[in-house]
Amino acid sequence: MAIGQAPNDGWFGYAPFSLRPYNPGLNMDFYALGLLFLTVSTTVGAINFIGTVMTMRAPGMSLNRLPIFVYGTMTASFAAIFALPALTVGCAFLYLARTFHMHFFDAANGGSPLLWQHLFWILGHPWVYIIVLPAMGMISEIIPTFCRRPLVGYSYVALSTIATGLIGFGVWVHHMFATGLPQVSVSFFSGASFLITIPSAIAVFAWIATMWT
Repeated sequence: MAIGQAPNDGWFGYAPFSLRPYNPGLNMDFYALGLLFLTVSTTVGAINFIGTVMTMRAPGMSLNRLPIFVYGTMTASFAAIFALPALTVGCAFLYLARTFHMHFFDAANGGSPLLWQHLFWILGHPWVYIIVLPAMGMISEIIPTFCRRPLVGYSYVALSTIATGLIGFGVWVHHMFATGLPQVSVSFFSGASFLITIPSAIAVFAWIATMWT
């Protein structure tokens, strides 16, 4: 930003607009390299969180007594480990395509712009839950504290947190419905997009019940 070369192809960096023939400055080079550093560091941080939760809990702190915030953070960390490599590969391909004229996303030379979209959204949609699950965990701690009573449905909220993280990997194509993918796959991802509302809503009903009772 200091030299006027900030990324300029949207936060999703769609190819071919992010390739050098259409975007000749350093803007998207900074985008690709910056995200490469971010994905590696975030993955390492996620491994650290999981290792801490699994091996350094207080005596007597079994998994079925963990705070929901910790469940949210651990689920988000597992999701990060499996989702971030797709963006790492995508950004590496983008940098190689821009710097060494490789054709990963160039349809005229055997590449596919859809490859970028898949790699990006395999991370881009689970990232929604990587962000929101720890935040929902915070609320699951704050409400019982100020209501002076335990969280209603603790086990269901813990399981719904994990389920949300898992199902979140089956919905990324709902960002790509206009790309001409087969209707069977579109139907599957539509169904998964409906399904994920169930576990992600359980916590909300638990919060209401905690305040109500």
